[in-house]
Parts: sequence; C-alpha cells; structure tokens
Amino acid sequence: MSWRTRPVGPISDSTGHDGTVETAGPYRRLPGPRPRDELASWTTAVLDDGPLPEIPSLSAPSPAGWWEVIEGQGLYVRRTSGHAPQSAAPVWCVHGLAGSSTNWNRLARALSDVAPTFAVDLPGHGWSDPSPRDDYDLPAQARLLGMLIDHVGGGPVNLVGNSYGGIVATLLAAERPELVRTLTLISPAVPDFRLIGERGADPRIGLLLVPGTAGPAVRQLARVDPDRRARSLAMVCFGRPDLVPPEGLRAAAAEVGERASLPWVHTSTIGAARSLIAGYFRPGRHSFLAAASRVQAPVLVIWGTRDRLVDVRLARSTAAAFADSRLLVVAGSGHVAQMEDPELVARALRALLRSRSVQIGAGPADSAPSVDAQRAVAGSSS
Repeated sequence: MSWRTRPVGPISDSTGHDGTVETAGPYRRLPGPRPRDELASWTTAVLDDGPLPEIPSLSAPSPAGWWEVIEGQGLYVRRTSGHAPQSAAPVWCVHGLAGSSTNWNRLARALSDVAPTFAVDLPGHGWSDPSPRDDYDLPAQARLLGMLIDHVGGGPVNLVGNSYGGIVATLLAAERPELVRTLTLISPAVPDFRLIGERGADPRIGLLLVPGTAGPAVRQLARVDPDRRARSLAMVCFGRPDLVPPEGLRAAAAEVGERASLPWVHTSTIGAARSLIAGYFRPGRHSFLAAASRVQAPVLVIWGTRDRLVDVRLARSTAAAFADSRLLVVAGSGHVAQMEDPELVARALRALLRSRSVQIGAGPADSAPSVDAQRAVAGSSS
C-alpha cells in the first residue's frame, strides 16, 4: 500500500491521560496535545472535485533548483510546472523551521496543471546561504521574500506558508498587499499564551532567548545522527508517523545527512527559532494579530487535528483574525499537512485559486463537505 493511497477510515490510535499518543509500530508514545479529530467539523472550506495530477511519494526525487542572490543573500529556489495556463498566477511556498523547499514536492505536483509553483529555502535552511548578518528577524525574512518574488517574476502571487513560514507569509501579505493574490497558511506557528496543559510546542523553548543558551542548543542538535533526526521529525511532524514508509524516512535522512556538512546548519536553525519566539512578544504592526488584521487577500487556513507542535484548537481563532477566511481542518493529519495529505490540501487550494469569493469568518458551514466526504473525494483521484 502506498502512502498516497492509504485507506480512508476510522483513526484508531489511543491517547494517554498525559496527552501523549500511543500508536502502532516504532512510535509508541508521542509528545504534544491529544488528537482532536472531532474538530474536523470546524471545516468551512470547499474542495475542488476535479482530477489531480499524479502525486509523487515522499521519497520521490525533488525538482532541480537554482540560486538567486538578493542583497547579498543567496537563496535556493525550486520550480514545479506542468500544463498550467501561461497566464496563471504562480504559487510561492515557504517552509517551516528546520524545513526546506522539498517539503512542498507533493503539493507542487498536485498544483502543476493549474499554476507554476515555486518553493524557496529560507536563509540558512535547505541549500540557501546563511544570513550574512546573522539576522533571522521575521520582518526581514518577509521583506527578503518579497524582493525575491519581485526578482523572479513579480506578482500578484498565491502565497503559501507552513509553520514558521506561515508567519513570514502573513507579514509579507500585510506589508505588500499588491504582491499577494491569496494567502494559505498550513499550521502557522501562531503565538500561544494559554495557561493550559496539552499545548503544542514545549514552552521551555522560550529559554533560547536567554543569553548563553544558543551554543549548547547548537551542540545538542549536532549530536543527533541523520537517521535518528529523520525519525524524530516524522514522529513530531506527522499525525500518523507509523504510516511514513521506510523509503520516506531514508530520503529524509539522506537530506539531513547532506546538510549536516554545512557549518551553519544548526546555528541558523537556532537563530530562526529565537526570532520566532521573540516575534511572539513583538508589539505593534509586526505582531501576528496586527499583521493579520491588515491582510487584504482571501485566506485559507489549514490545520491537522494531530498537530503536535501548534495546537489545532488555535485554528478557529487564527482564521478569525483575518477579514476574509476559510478553514480546512484535516482529521488525522499533523503539522505538515501538505506532505501528509497533499490531495486535500491541493483541493482546498485549487478551489481558492479558482475564486476570490470566500466565506467570512471560520465557523462551521452547512455547505462545507464532511471530512469523510473530503477523504472520499481525495481517494477517488488516487
């Protein structure tokens, strides 16, 4: 059974009282909030029901890329194109913390007949150079991304961001409304100040802001071998990591191993993490909520019910922060729904690309298909 054609059915993993999740296979107890598959009923997004291009496996080769230099910063970009109309507005994808442009391979192929898709490695990630000034400030990242889009072909574009990349994308959409036609956020790394248990990322990550902690964190990352790191990423980022095929883990480990030789790989990851945390306490126009309130483009918010890094219970309030939004909550998916459930993500995004008329707000809607119906549609195209 391939990853792409996994069956649509009940999700049977059990949950411990401490919020950890017990699964079959090698991943026995996983950190983070418990699965909340019932929140898939929050979905308001409609899905495109047309045929999709064949979606590659997690281990399929990545499209070739090239480097662009923007204000002295080397950035690596990949492009996926198929039979999209020449007039189609492009899609630009921005990965999350410690991710890369390869995180978008499956979604990019699923969109290849409707729009050319670009995926960028942010500074210090993937094959892009580190920041020459060691500056991973979020507004600076957004500004650089806008300049890259201008340089490569201009806008307006359909902007997509995952996790950390979702915050960068939101800031760009707020500052450059003429550049962003639509905005899609997949599990954006929004601030979470709730004093509750079963939250997403460990709040102790905030200790990275304490002077002197970056060095030990870098050394700790460097001690993790590629195979173990690939397994850990699958465990934390996927909703059902036991279904990630061995060849997918091997491909991830190979990418981690290749990048391990880069002297800046761990330093840049810690630098980006520190900038994200610092951004949570940023007042004024560059805070997430302030930026979201200025976004003029229609917004699609996507969240997995098994996200262990950013709690799915934040999905509704996140969508409601935008003036014009729709919400897709995917049962069983984790923090990287574009990798885990590319069919559903693609169908929601294709519907958004077709129309700028979106629902206001993010509450339940009678017109939205049930998650079972969504998965049935996705399965029928496999």
